[in-house]
Amino acid sequence: MQNWRPDRPKRAQAIGTALIGRFGKSAPFALSVAAGHLRTWFTDAILAEIDARRLVLWLAPLSMVGVLLYFLAEEEPNIWASLSLSVALLMAFVIFQGARDSIRFFLGAFLAVAMGFISGGLRTLRSDAPILKETVITHVDAIIETIDWSASGGRLLIRTIKLGNKSDDIPFRLRISVASRTPISPGDHISALVRLLPPPFPARPGGYDFARDAYFARIGGVGSALGSVTLLPPIQTDWRLDVMARVDRLRIALTDRIAQSIGGQSGAVAAALFTGKRGYISDETNDDLRAAGIYHVVSISGLHMVLAAGMVFFLVRGILVLVPGVALRFPIKQWAAAAAMVGATAYDIFAGSEVATERSLIMSLVMFGAVLIGRRALSMRNLAFAALIIVVIEPESVLGPSFQMSFAAVAALVAAFEHLPPRGDRPPIFSSRLNRALEKGPPPNLFDRLLGWLFNHSKTVLLTTCLAEAATGPYSAFHFQRFQPLGLIGNALTIPLIESLAMPVGFLGVLAIPFGLDHWFWKFMGWAVDGMLYLSGLVASTPFATQALPAISIASLLCLTFGLLWLTLWSSQLRYLGVVPILLGLSLTLHNTRPDVVVARNGLSLAARGPDGKLMIMGKGASAFVVAQWLSADGDMRNANDATLRQGAYCNATGCFARLMDGKSITISLRERDLADDCKAISIVVTPLELPSECRALSIDHKVTQSLGSVALLPDGAGGYTIQGARSATYDRPWSPKPKPVTPLETFPTAEPEDPTAQPITPR
Repeated sequence: MQNWRPDRPKRAQAIGTALIGRFGKSAPFALSVAAGHLRTWFTDAILAEIDARRLVLWLAPLSMVGVLLYFLAEEEPNIWASLSLSVALLMAFVIFQGARDSIRFFLGAFLAVAMGFISGGLRTLRSDAPILKETVITHVDAIIETIDWSASGGRLLIRTIKLGNKSDDIPFRLRISVASRTPISPGDHISALVRLLPPPFPARPGGYDFARDAYFARIGGVGSALGSVTLLPPIQTDWRLDVMARVDRLRIALTDRIAQSIGGQSGAVAAALFTGKRGYISDETNDDLRAAGIYHVVSISGLHMVLAAGMVFFLVRGILVLVPGVALRFPIKQWAAAAAMVGATAYDIFAGSEVATERSLIMSLVMFGAVLIGRRALSMRNLAFAALIIVVIEPESVLGPSFQMSFAAVAALVAAFEHLPPRGDRPPIFSSRLNRALEKGPPPNLFDRLLGWLFNHSKTVLLTTCLAEAATGPYSAFHFQRFQPLGLIGNALTIPLIESLAMPVGFLGVLAIPFGLDHWFWKFMGWAVDGMLYLSGLVASTPFATQALPAISIASLLCLTFGLLWLTLWSSQLRYLGVVPILLGLSLTLHNTRPDVVVARNGLSLAARGPDGKLMIMGKGASAFVVAQWLSADGDMRNANDATLRQGAYCNATGCFARLMDGKSITISLRERDLADDCKAISIVVTPLELPSECRALSIDHKVTQSLGSVALLPDGAGGYTIQGARSATYDRPWSPKPKPVTPLETFPTAEPEDPTAQPITPR
């Protein structure tokens, strides 16, 4: 056995005993015998994993556990205490190098967790920037960093220079929307009258936390421009901001060039494939792509990065192969890998270097770096190494769907292909004609080779799509509450068009721009995208193409994640035990309790479950974005503007009244003199005002929403309700500071922001 040492069985037995425990002498004889067999089997499996050096792969998920613990803290951890603990564990790990393996095993595990924890704290310190405390209408002077134009206007990311009369605590960045396209570009110095709000907190308990994501992007406020944007004289800026603005101008120019050359929605999608700017894609096209399960193709992610870097790799290597003196004397494969790394980095910079793109870049650099040093490119070790780098650089991405879905899909694919036999050992089963040709001896003709390639390629696409869909399904259900049962068909039909036609032709089109011959390449690329949109439309129009799922619990997601890790990181029969936590996670999804009432964080609106078992919307001020999140979490496929959402509730200028599914009454009360009567006659009273202390009803007033944010009422099985907040009353973190007491009058006029940000994309 490779790397065999006499103490290996003893080491494995120590780890196995520590993990599964020892049964006492008082256990029945049969149970003791079974435990002995289990311990022997487990010891042998651990021994095999040690020989395969698989234990080191768990450093990445353990560091992610540290990141999760950091973000679960109720208040900001002391950075010096975290650093001291990490240093102490590192010193202990070094000192106990000669100790028992079980001690070193657990010290290494705790060290990985501590490193993930401290990386979260250091990242928070690096991202610290002022955040708006309240809604304001004021003038802003700023430099435009990026612009995402759409058919109806655009969204600007601006670097703040001056905000009204504020001299300190000025947000580093702001995100504002403009109603129409104006002659401005990235790098311009502008002034505008804007309405700004603090980055919004989750619209429901367990929902998407834009405030946290905005904090790590150093965005201190979101809003819209009131009127026109005024150009100001240029000023001296930081060189990094200047580079970022120049790159975004190039992205906008290429986006417009592709979109105008192709035209229609095909041009919009083709432009998004290369630049990542999705503003020109219509809502209908977005819905079709989501229903077909291929929306990830319009976000610059792993697929695009691998295709771009891969094309550079094969182009450089192909050119060098044509020079015999170079191909025979020099390591052209390593040269091509180095060129691919440079190309991937350039593509990341051009694509805006967003979180998903940076993650894909790191994975690509690790893969081609392995080729550069003569190692296997696709391996679980490289994937774990890439994950560790991302945990150190951007630990907050561990909480996002992009990171989770990407690494889940890649881990499943790598684990599956690790257990496939080498290509040369696989039987040529793709066509009987080719089998007969091989048996006779002569090499197969062109038709047989083409048929064989087509079959193998289709088989590979089908296998990878099945694995990726199965691995990413839990995260899609948790973050987006959607399941595309036909996503397998959509990906199998459309991905070959993207990777074999659209992207390679588009790459040639970019190279042809300096010669003015790119128009024909865009036209050809447009035909491929036309085919993709046609196929995605067919899939989307199929009944039950998209199914809504109620939001699953964090406990269920953690069980499913642990099962996936167990299945993919182990290489021996030990991996089959991963089925147990997966089954447990699936069973937990069947026992989720859906809330009967979800109250907005300002107390002005809510979603309540009516007598028909469906949610109805009450009150005012809830944006379509917030209502869509309420419906999605409930597994409701209705649109946020559906007229049936307002049926069942009786509303006037002073409030709303409705009956719940269990017969209890609920009201939103907006007039102070009505509160005393409502407390006597109504079961649940919701108000942005302050309720009397002697109110007998279940009360959700401004003190509750100010402390807990958005509130959900879950039935407790005994005729009552359990109150669940989007945050706890003691939660105090930099992106969600503990609110200071305010009077009800300050809370009452506040309305939900109108779609302050798009729902995060789910690339693989």
